[in-house]
Amino acid sequence: MDTRGAEEDWMRMQMPASTTIGGSGGKKKKKKKSSQNNGLREGSHTDAIMGLSWNTVHQQVLASGSADGTVKLWDVTQTTTGGKGGDYVRPSATLNHHTDKVQSLAWHPSEGTLLATGGYDRKICLVDARSAASSTGPSATADQSNVKKAKLLADCEAIAWDPHNPQYLTAASEDGVVQCWDVRKFGSEPVWSMVAHEYGGVSDICYNSQVPGMLVTCSIDKTVALWDIQNINGSSSPQPCGSKDMSVGKLYSVSCYPSSPWLLACGGSGSELAIWDMESEDAIQKRFASRVHGGTAATEGSLNDDGGEQDFEAIMAMGDKVATDKANAAMGKSKKKKGKKKNKAHKKK
Repeated sequence: MDTRGAEEDWMRMQMPASTTIGGSGGKKKKKKKSSQNNGLREGSHTDAIMGLSWNTVHQQVLASGSADGTVKLWDVTQTTTGGKGGDYVRPSATLNHHTDKVQSLAWHPSEGTLLATGGYDRKICLVDARSAASSTGPSATADQSNVKKAKLLADCEAIAWDPHNPQYLTAASEDGVVQCWDVRKFGSEPVWSMVAHEYGGVSDICYNSQVPGMLVTCSIDKTVALWDIQNINGSSSPQPCGSKDMSVGKLYSVSCYPSSPWLLACGGSGSELAIWDMESEDAIQKRFASRVHGGTAATEGSLNDDGGEQDFEAIMAMGDKVATDKANAAMGKSKKKKGKKKNKAHKKK
């Protein structure tokens, strides 16, 4: 049973209309505030935010990476009264395992406590968020012994989990190299490595959730490239399957359409978006069409017995198996009650 709509409604009810995540506390006064925080609320990032990732298992948890070198974890249902500036969300934990800008981050698609991050310190890191949840408050930090690291030869630009083989984590760097690790052996040699874009580096990567083995890269050389990563062994590399100049300038972002196997979008310096319909591309169809499946079920978040999300510390301490079992039980209970009453637990009367 798909409960995503109900969970979204419940989360909106928990957050007042004026809720903000971090940031400043309203209009600046003429009198100078403390120079230490420059008017920012407690726990806020102190520099630009470079990346965000929602947790698909614990759906109220958001991770942010910043140019200030930190990663922050936010439970968006836990608000703090902010006076004139309105209610706001403080971070549940701050992670300091990078020594330079944090460019990209991504929660594991099914292991709700595993977070991958990549930074300009030329490191890819795996963090067990339960180590951060063991201490509370905006300054809570993860136990460094629970952070695993792999080295890159250049600054990290993007990371992505393979949705069809979730033990594989892929990272792209500004020197044009894309590498993939088996996280069960993280820190050792990558499973495969390739130069995807020789001139201009790789600015973004994504996997096609509808087509196993299809990896997409884009670059400031203005092109999108497709790669076949299926059936790679230790002596082989991803197979190039074509590229296309998208005619919208240097490319900084690419994304596959989640509900169709043959559409992808990209954008960059040309101030325009471009969409590539690959259904008419004979070479692409010949290689990938037989792999297309009907789609994957969305991962449901964990629900407590009252139909609401638990707070960050509780769900991270629970672990993924217990959270999944609890979610299944709650969804089963919700299904039995369906039709008896119009009012639901997550709605206000």
